[in-house]
Order: sequence, then C-alpha cells, then structure tokens
Amino acid sequence: MQAKLIKASTKDSDFLFFLRNEKSVRKNSFTTASINKKNHKKWLEEELNNKNTIILVIYNNSERIGMVRYNLGDIFAHVSIAIKKKFRNLGYGATALKASETYLNKSRIVVAKVKKTNKNSINMFLKNKFKIFLNKKHFTLIKILKK
Repeated sequence: MQAKLIKASTKDSDFLFFLRNEKSVRKNSFTTASINKKNHKKWLEEELNNKNTIILVIYNNSERIGMVRYNLGDIFAHVSIAIKKKFRNLGYGATALKASETYLNKSRIVVAKVKKTNKNSINMFLKNKFKIFLNKKHFTLIKILKK
C-alpha cells in the first residue's frame, strides 16, 4: 500500500472541510464542534501562509484520503492526522505519518496528543516508534526525530 503526500493548497479546501467535519474525526478531536465553511476557508488560508505549519494531503492513487498537519516550534513539531473513514485501519495512516517526517527539515521532538479512547490512533503512533506519556485526560505520544 502506498500513500502519496502532496502539500495542501486552497484547491484542497473542500476536502479538508469535509474531513474536519466528519463525525468520527470530530469525535476523536479535542475540538468536537463542527465548523462552518467560511471559518474553515479563513483558517486554511492563514495556515497555508504560515511558515510554521505544514499541511499534507494523503492520496491513494488520485483520491484524497486524509491529511497530516504539523505545527512547528523551535524544538517541537505537533502532529495531527485524519483519514477518511473507509481508509482507516488499512495502514495508510502509519505509512503517511512515516513519509511525512521527510517534510521536517531539522531534528525535532514530534508530539501527538490523542484521546485515550482513540485506540486506532494510539496504535498508529506506536507503530511509528512514538512513546506514550500519560496525562489524566489524554495520551501524549512523543518521538525524537534526528536529521
């Protein structure tokens, strides 16, 4: 299985809007409310112009199936990932996450916050050599990436 990554553009707005508002994506997010298209469009334009954000669209052949997003700091890179429902549990997330690391241009501590109930995401990060640090409300998973 292959997951191709392409940097997001404004052409991906409708897909990312759909993905963000998908019921199961919202359930596993820390921000569970749906968002409207106007706010999404504004957010996406700001993020695409932010040098500290990387948004990658995951493709299976020519179909968009998910996204990986990094919010970069000097030392840390906070990562989030979302996959369309019909492509989950097939290995695309783990493959895309691993491939996305090439977009990080220096050594960083990659951090993912995952709800304790989101077992599939936890397993995906563990497959990618992240380590779990406990928190009362969620798991924080960390990987030290050396370039």
